[in-house]
Amino acid sequence: MNNSTNKMRALVIEHQNIIPNSYADRATKSLIKELSDRTIEIVTATSYEDARAVIMASQIDSLVLALDKTEEQIVNSHEEVDLLAALQARQAEVPVFLLAERARTSILNNRQLMERVDECYSVLEDTADFVAGRIVAAMRRYRSQVLPPFMKAMMHYNDIHEYSWSAPGHQGGIGFTKTPAGNQFYKFFGENLFRTDMGIERASLGSLLDHSGAFKDSEVEASKIFGAHQSYSGIVGTSGSNRTIMQACLKDDDIAIIDRNCHKSIEQGLILTGARPIYMVPSRNCYGIIGPISQAQMSKEGIAKKADAAEIPFNADEKKASYAVVTNCTYDGLCYHSEVTESLLADSSSRIHMDEAWFGYARFNPIYKGHFAMRGDAKDHEGPTVFATHSTHKLLNALSQASYIHVRNGEDAIDFNRFNQAYMMHTSTSPLYAICASNDIAANMMKGESGKTLTDEVNREAIIFRQNMRQLFNDYTSENDWFFKPWNAETVTETNGDKVKFEDASVEALMTIQENWKLNPGDKWHGFDGIDNDWCMLDPIKVSLLTPGLDDKGEFLETGVPAALVTAYLSRFGIVPTRTTDFQVMFLFSMGITKGKRDTLINTLLSFKRHYDANASLETILPELVESAPEVYKGLGLKDLGNQMFEYLVRHNPSQVLNKAYSTLPEMDMKPRTAYQHIVSNEVELVPSDKLEGRVAAHSVIPYPPGIPMLMGGENFGDETSPQIQYLKALEAWDAEFPGFEHETEGAEIENGKYHVLCIKK
Repeated sequence: MNNSTNKMRALVIEHQNIIPNSYADRATKSLIKELSDRTIEIVTATSYEDARAVIMASQIDSLVLALDKTEEQIVNSHEEVDLLAALQARQAEVPVFLLAERARTSILNNRQLMERVDECYSVLEDTADFVAGRIVAAMRRYRSQVLPPFMKAMMHYNDIHEYSWSAPGHQGGIGFTKTPAGNQFYKFFGENLFRTDMGIERASLGSLLDHSGAFKDSEVEASKIFGAHQSYSGIVGTSGSNRTIMQACLKDDDIAIIDRNCHKSIEQGLILTGARPIYMVPSRNCYGIIGPISQAQMSKEGIAKKADAAEIPFNADEKKASYAVVTNCTYDGLCYHSEVTESLLADSSSRIHMDEAWFGYARFNPIYKGHFAMRGDAKDHEGPTVFATHSTHKLLNALSQASYIHVRNGEDAIDFNRFNQAYMMHTSTSPLYAICASNDIAANMMKGESGKTLTDEVNREAIIFRQNMRQLFNDYTSENDWFFKPWNAETVTETNGDKVKFEDASVEALMTIQENWKLNPGDKWHGFDGIDNDWCMLDPIKVSLLTPGLDDKGEFLETGVPAALVTAYLSRFGIVPTRTTDFQVMFLFSMGITKGKRDTLINTLLSFKRHYDANASLETILPELVESAPEVYKGLGLKDLGNQMFEYLVRHNPSQVLNKAYSTLPEMDMKPRTAYQHIVSNEVELVPSDKLEGRVAAHSVIPYPPGIPMLMGGENFGDETSPQIQYLKALEAWDAEFPGFEHETEGAEIENGKYHVLCIKK
């Protein structure tokens, strides 16, 4: 395998207590030279603190510890053991070498230390050449086993340097170099991307479609890591993975139990299969945050009641539904008690799909125990067949479009050959191998101790950010001032059992005690009335900040700070929140988080407050906005615009209108598939918002936020009191009053300032 672009690296720790020019010092320098002569990249550290920083920030292939301590120092010190424990957690199996002479017997008798050391050498007896040879051999063994199956096979194949006479036509990127634009494209992405972009003729790698060779090895390894019976690597995102499962489970007129808080790929699955949906409706609070579906709705009785209301003949005692899907966790970070969810839905469906697109890391951290699909050991699984889909490119470490399908076979299981027919319908016959390899790596990164270490880091940074924001909120509000408030419990349990304020709790307590993140009935902070006990928890890494404007009951305050204005300000400084509602700004913490990124966000929020309070000129703060609509914004200050927006929200209350639109199900005149067939037949027309009464939507209407369907294809807008129509009209008014702050609504087009929806012709 060619590693010329990725040289092996040794971290050599020259302990700070070593005597300069001593024999031990000279022996260490001689070893460094021998390793360098063998083309090993050397990183040196003069303290354990430096070494820990290297371990946390970069990959190493071996650690060489030059230890020159007295017997008393060795007995009384645990810093070597602590450092090696950190290495084990971050980069398991990295070979560790100990160079020592003084107090050698004490070192050998130090069991904790020696358990973490692979080889121990004497600086007086072993030559630098011999030790370097042993180290390099160990590094090569480590390198040979550190890569997961597909990535290793692809790198090995790439080292052949083939002359290909098949697709792709760019032939390792050479085709791109023949024009100036193509050459720039080639240089921008680098040679390896193109050299590994290969056609399916490379039989030695196996086949993604047949799940053979290195592809199979990769998926088998992923199933072990994620706790599944089978895992399937996806290259068309979780959208394709969701559709695959639905196509494997459903046929025309089968019953599908659907979480209304669903991704649009679920509607696409309904269109492809022709299934008849029974919808479960999630809760929403005054901030527009989407809460859980109640247990009553998921129960056998609740599903039967919904089927009756939709005039769908369904009796689970005679025949269960072929499929049920729940979004877990929600986009706002709420995660179901999955064991209870599975138990409830199992009474009505033989196959349960948990769309965990944003939750692929849950298995690897105890804080999420019991709140994800692939719980425990796959061999212990009983009950319905369970699917989980993960967008590995979202909050794990993979390229865009990478995803996984994980399966635990149970009741009404689908055998491999049948399932693979659906899989092949939604997978390219010319996959980009880089996506496949990134999936392989994303799974491997969660293997062993590293999964917990990585998720701990993200949780820690998110928790510290939440505590910092809460403390700032306290400081400002104690002076009758305002600030952003983190959406989470205000009183939590400390490790000793004491009840403390969230901001005063230890980070350890917030990282390890799940109760601190559960939404309990009666708690005011979450805003969900009548929530079931021990039903869902908040994911610490999905951080919502609330801006002033509403009280605990959802009533408007005298003044407020619209979140849309906060997002506009942050975006100017290259900070892009993941979601913005009227008084909520949401940030996703991921494995790419750094302390600098976290602190910059805090500083920028403080900067917004400073400029907002000073009513800084929009021409200075948001010049592009003023340039886009000078007739509206010229001469205004930041607070002036905030006041205008707040007054609009008080007058029109679009969040309340949207909540009504989501809390009631429109009448379903036809299945989504039937509605789509009208589109294919061109039996559709664009209808303006003031003429939507009684019309049937041809496809879903999805406002952003929250990015879930307000109407599904085939549903009727209803009469003039329709909250769906009222919401579209509220958007029109907002867009006209505040150009540059338009909302995105998928499934609706704007013509002359009016929203139009594609409807089925009468």
